[in-house]
Amino acid sequence: MKAVIAYILVCLSVLFLAPSASAQAPAALQLDPDVPVANADRAMWFAADSGQTLQSLKRRFQDGELSQDFAAVGAQVVPYQAIWGLVSILAPGSGGDGKETSRVLVSRIHGLIVLDVFLLRSDGRVEQLLAHDIRMPFSPKDYSINLLRSAPADLEPGEAAVLAVRMVHGAIEEVDFSLESPSEHASIAFSEGLKLVAFYAFLGACLVFFIVFSLALGSDVEFSYALLLLLGLAFVAYLDNFPFRWLYPESPGLHLPFGLVLLLVLVAQGFFTAGLSLKRYASGPSHQRLFFVACAITLACISLVFLLPAEIVAPVTYLMMVAMLAAQVYCVFRWDAFEGARRRVVRWVMFVTIVGFSLSVLLAIARTGVGEISIPWLIKGVYTTLAFGIMAGLSTGLIELRREHAEALAREIEAVRKEAAIARDLLKAEQDYSRARDLADRRRLQLASMSHDIKQPLSALRLTVEAMTRDDPTATRARLEEAFDYIEDLTLGHLEETRAEAEQGSLQDAEAVGEPDTDPYEVSLILDTVDQMFSAEARSKGLDLRIVNSSAQVLIQPLVLMRIVSNLVSNAIKYTGSGRVLTGVRRRGDCIVLQVIDTGPGMSAAELTRYRQAWQSGTDSEGHGLGLAICAELAAKHGLVLDAWSEPGRGTVFSLSIPVSPGARDLVMSQG
Repeated sequence: MKAVIAYILVCLSVLFLAPSASAQAPAALQLDPDVPVANADRAMWFAADSGQTLQSLKRRFQDGELSQDFAAVGAQVVPYQAIWGLVSILAPGSGGDGKETSRVLVSRIHGLIVLDVFLLRSDGRVEQLLAHDIRMPFSPKDYSINLLRSAPADLEPGEAAVLAVRMVHGAIEEVDFSLESPSEHASIAFSEGLKLVAFYAFLGACLVFFIVFSLALGSDVEFSYALLLLLGLAFVAYLDNFPFRWLYPESPGLHLPFGLVLLLVLVAQGFFTAGLSLKRYASGPSHQRLFFVACAITLACISLVFLLPAEIVAPVTYLMMVAMLAAQVYCVFRWDAFEGARRRVVRWVMFVTIVGFSLSVLLAIARTGVGEISIPWLIKGVYTTLAFGIMAGLSTGLIELRREHAEALAREIEAVRKEAAIARDLLKAEQDYSRARDLADRRRLQLASMSHDIKQPLSALRLTVEAMTRDDPTATRARLEEAFDYIEDLTLGHLEETRAEAEQGSLQDAEAVGEPDTDPYEVSLILDTVDQMFSAEARSKGLDLRIVNSSAQVLIQPLVLMRIVSNLVSNAIKYTGSGRVLTGVRRRGDCIVLQVIDTGPGMSAAELTRYRQAWQSGTDSEGHGLGLAICAELAAKHGLVLDAWSEPGRGTVFSLSIPVSPGARDLVMSQG
């Protein structure tokens, strides 16, 4: 009977004591004053946040009702639901040696939204060491560089307490906590800051160099890739919360939209770069238009950031980023502008780096970590590899491509240089020929001008001789007529030949000839000569040729003035059918105006302008169109002013302004 009773008692004791044995309180984490606890999360127990109080959560923790499997607890919660993590800590037993007994909880979890840290003391007191929420204004005291940290948990020597951590994860669900003394944490934070400064300074300098390099080479594809990498570096800085810290610390509501917009702009730039690279480096049919359309669609999706919840937009954005990276791999393998080994190097460098970056994005979509690797530094490492792969691959390929182009260009330049030498020799020969041709043209034009001037006095001389030999034998008059005919044919032949060449555009104007020094002479010398030359011709046509002499003295070359006046008077007599031709001098200031006035048919303004050009004559004219052109050219070359007034049916007035000799100016004024 005693044996049966004893057996029953043993069974009851096993039945009631077994649960308590399987739910033992978690062991306390012994704190060593000389060694930080790098993986404090391994000693944590986890539970989903269901609204329980800290005291009830502590009792469940001490009763062993929580789980040590973070992944199992994370699988039970919905996205963005809080998870509790508790760990029991025990301070060193003796603090008399000056060692620090306080500890700082440091989080290296990427993308945490909420992190609350509580210290639950054994006497029931509760201290909140950290209250971080990314949706609240930025608080610098919560960060050491880019590490979230709590306030120090001050423990007495040998004191036991419980650290309760409440966390809401963002993109990645993982745990990565450490317990460090304040001095150790300051040293670690300083080291972390130096690494960040080195990372951003080095990558920033490389990107600036790559941008300048692409601009110097004039490559729009490389410049587009440089902008893509620059946007990528900006997104890495966003993951380190630098925009939240410096751009909008008091507007936490902008943080998540800012990141999504930045990521969508990055994806759009990636699609645009892919299409541009196909356009520049790929031949044959490609899908460049498809990538440009994808770029436009991605930019349009920015509006969804402000219309849909982040839980929907963020995964879609991550998938679009994977699609963009796949497009980059496709484009690299479609490039055929790079040949041989360069093509293989560019392809594999770009392929490996892009695949590595895509894996990190897929890990973000799966909301998981990579073992012991820090996600922020994993992203930085993959980005660095991607950046150097793109910059090195494109730069190497572009430099080689430019070198080949430079060699081809050098060959073309050498061929052009040889052609230029031949062209230079031909040009010199042509210039020599042109100079010889121009000289011959000027000589022929001068000969034509002289022939024209000789023709007028020759006609007057012929009339005079005919009048003087009217009573001579017929044979004498015939020989004289033959002589005059020969001279006129000679002058007319030169005129006709020169006019034909001028109409073909082969003659150039004669050069101005410097005026030789001339002594003052009276204008009457020229006027008397003109009277003698043309009086007989005028009488033969029944015209009244009247010459009014003047004693005014001028310095213009006599031959020049003679040629101008004789041409004007000759034209007036030639084209005046009846009436008279008047030639005289008027005073006008420091000049005299020599005028030739006729009662001929007159001319319109357009005809006056046209007849001032060589070889231009009227339809009814038998002349060669040189008289008025010679007058205008001689006047312009010797500083004279030749004006004309004419009206059809009333006649024409030519006025030649001639400076008066200084010594004779008073005389002219008295005669005026």
